[in-house]
Amino acid sequence: MTTKQFYLLCLIGITIIGGTIMMLLWRQIKLKSSENRGMLFISLAMFSWTLVGIYKLSDPPMPPLINAINDRILSAFSNLFLLASLPYFPNVFEGLKERFTVFRKPDQWLNAVFIFFAIVTVVFTLIDRNVTSDGGKKVIIAIDSVISTTTITLISIALHRSLSRFWKDNMLSAFLGLIFVLLISTQIVLPLIAIFPETLKPLYMFALVMLLLTMVFFNFASVAYFGMVNMEMIEIANIESEKEKTVHYLPSSITLGFDNAAREYFISINFHSLDTQNDKKNIQVSSTKLLQPFANWVLFCLAKKQEVKLAHPDLSTTKFRMVEFWNKEAEVKLTQDIIFNNDRGLFDLKIEAENIAIENIPFIRSKFIVREAIIKHEDCFNDLTDLNTNEKASSKLAKQEHLVDAVFNSK
Repeated sequence: MTTKQFYLLCLIGITIIGGTIMMLLWRQIKLKSSENRGMLFISLAMFSWTLVGIYKLSDPPMPPLINAINDRILSAFSNLFLLASLPYFPNVFEGLKERFTVFRKPDQWLNAVFIFFAIVTVVFTLIDRNVTSDGGKKVIIAIDSVISTTTITLISIALHRSLSRFWKDNMLSAFLGLIFVLLISTQIVLPLIAIFPETLKPLYMFALVMLLLTMVFFNFASVAYFGMVNMEMIEIANIESEKEKTVHYLPSSITLGFDNAAREYFISINFHSLDTQNDKKNIQVSSTKLLQPFANWVLFCLAKKQEVKLAHPDLSTTKFRMVEFWNKEAEVKLTQDIIFNNDRGLFDLKIEAENIAIENIPFIRSKFIVREAIIKHEDCFNDLTDLNTNEKASSKLAKQEHLVDAVFNSK
């Protein structure tokens, strides 16, 4: 068995095991959640790497340029699925969502990624027809290297930030970063060896070993993150189930907004005791960062004031994250049954509209993440937009601004 065959067999084994575990874990969770879709795409990316390994191992008798094109097209599939998974990591790449419209909605991003790789495939075909064999091969390898390096860098950042939510130790965070940097470096070194074999060939074995080791770690990190998300959901569901049996307080009013003095976003809920008439508590949860769960609390408060009930395929995850956000810091815990009404799949807060207050509304309204949460549920506010929008030919952006204005214009 040659060194190349051994490397390819290891690559096939590593990726097919990682992809299978991820696929089984995806089936285990069975939730229409953001993490669930990201897990599916990473699983498909791993299986794409498996196909690349099988293709190289079979070594079909083709001209070098055609072989390079087929190899890179298969590689592009793994990059496609990895890029497609990026918007499904919560609280990651918020800057990109703010700056680029296409990154705000996962479906739009997915379409853009498919279009991009369709263009890449066309470029590879044109190179095949118009460039000499050796030069064309090197150009294809260089293009693929740039795409792969960018893709692996982005997915590594997403995994590092997501894992850091669970693993907070600084040394562990630094170790994660080092491994991801080594994985990224292999995406640069191996293509350079292929382009300049005479000069860089002594590095070939080292680069292959490093790629295999970091691929094992990448699979472990992916499975570990989504596995912990799964366990977190189960644990919080169990906690909620236990709390339902021992709850002594019910929420009676809520105030949320931005505290200019403390520079914090806050949610303050007043509770009353079920056992003692005069026993009341005020609990506040705050954050220096504007997180998605807080934006969804704003969304539900605005919807309640507008007498609107919400429905969306991802609403189960939205409600889960809202309750999780509160329960992490609050003394009095919430469950979904305590805080939300469920009218045959249409949800709103149980707290009465007159007992809901939003402070610093102009500042809250100006935040993209809040506007995005409203626009994501725009179908629920159709009656409001019909009453407040008279320009039938308005642009989509203008209609969205009308929607946000209407939702913030409380009754």
